[in-house]
Amino acid sequence: MVISKDFPGARIREIEDAGSFARALAKDNLDLVLTEQKLDWSDGLTVLRTVRESRPNVPVIMLTSVRDEELVVEAMKAGLADCVFKSSKAYVRLAEAVAEVLDRAATEQLVARSEPWLQTLLDRAGVGVFRSTPDERLIEANPALLRLLGVSSVAEALEVQVPIYSFRDDGQSDRITKVSPGGEVQSRAIELERPDGAKVWLSLTEVLLLDLDGEIVVDALVQDISHLKEIEAQTTRRLEELERANADLTEFASVAAHELREPLRMVEKYAELLKQDTEGKLGVEAVKSLGFVRDGARRLSALLEDLLSFSRITGGWQTYSACDCNALVDDTLRQFEDEIATSGAEIRRERLPTIIADPTQMAQVFQNLVGNALKFRSKEPPRIRISVLRGRNDWVFSIKDNGVGIEADDLESVFTIFRRLHPEYTGTGIGLAICRRVIERHGGRIWVESVPGKGSTFSFTIPLRQSQETDRPSLAAAESTQEKIG
Repeated sequence: MVISKDFPGARIREIEDAGSFARALAKDNLDLVLTEQKLDWSDGLTVLRTVRESRPNVPVIMLTSVRDEELVVEAMKAGLADCVFKSSKAYVRLAEAVAEVLDRAATEQLVARSEPWLQTLLDRAGVGVFRSTPDERLIEANPALLRLLGVSSVAEALEVQVPIYSFRDDGQSDRITKVSPGGEVQSRAIELERPDGAKVWLSLTEVLLLDLDGEIVVDALVQDISHLKEIEAQTTRRLEELERANADLTEFASVAAHELREPLRMVEKYAELLKQDTEGKLGVEAVKSLGFVRDGARRLSALLEDLLSFSRITGGWQTYSACDCNALVDDTLRQFEDEIATSGAEIRRERLPTIIADPTQMAQVFQNLVGNALKFRSKEPPRIRISVLRGRNDWVFSIKDNGVGIEADDLESVFTIFRRLHPEYTGTGIGLAICRRVIERHGGRIWVESVPGKGSTFSFTIPLRQSQETDRPSLAAAESTQEKIG
């Protein structure tokens, strides 16, 4: 027999009459029933219905030599697992049908055993589960859903105005009648008022699908996200408070700087006038002291300006637009024309891209980095190179110099506000902190590589944005587009 050959380990029992069949159904542990469409003591449909009544989990395969479509349809409706037709030589695909049906039965048994465990798990986790019809009629629900709705039964749940079905047809009948095999998934959040007056936020994940009977249903998972909504509201409130605090700090810094500027100017002015009026009358130490007063006023004035710039970047708004970095660098170099000329600096620059950024803030970055390259120079004339490369997600700008360099231990702290590695040079120690704040607010990062006595390379990234220029020459081509300045 085909079964014995293809399933050598199978235990097969042949039934010869109705009594043996009844005893087998009552006692034997059956995995599968094979029946002919015509038997001496019965017929295939009767055997099928008997098995389905007494052993509904046992699959039935019917063998027939007659291609009767009506018979097959009737058998399938009655729960037939498969139908195998007999050719002139043998039953076609019998072994394959048996293997497929046994696998399907094993899977269904596994699902049946897992379902109570899953239901218990979902219920204990507080996850509601329900099934409804497209016309919003609730078919079934687990206890967790009833607790979420604040009711004790499905009947009470129907009285709660819950929009359990959101796959609205809007007159497009095809959308409801043509359901894809995998179903249509939709997630949303709703605020619900329970019968006791309490309000709760629920997250619904719904699937529009066909059930085993071919009916369109909506299966859904429901979770209480009220605590998440509260956290979201708290976060929003805190962000608003931070924005107000930043605005207040920015305004305070602006007012303080304005109020302090005038007294400092007066100190500097009268120190200079006093020096002129007493020229030749005071001793060397007194003249030196007046110089200290004047220089201190100037440094404090510069510090106020830098602090004001830092506060504006920290707490102010950013205005993004197309920024031509070539124009920004041109403006920077014009500001340092005298210093470039007196120092004998040579500046090489590549053609730079147009980026989407805040023009004012990016101008500060170039001014600070180029200014530092000119300021912290060695005994040799400054040699500065401004270059850019396009990465996968960002632009990488670099400004390389041959200056005094930075010790390895200071490569990170150099970006800290008020950090001055070389007190012998003028400055407030805020410039690089401003650069880092600007670049980070643009979604990039900034770093430095340096060898003491041989120079530094400051690099920063700016993310690529949809509307910015995308044509950049290759690295080899970029070498040929360099412009020498100075």
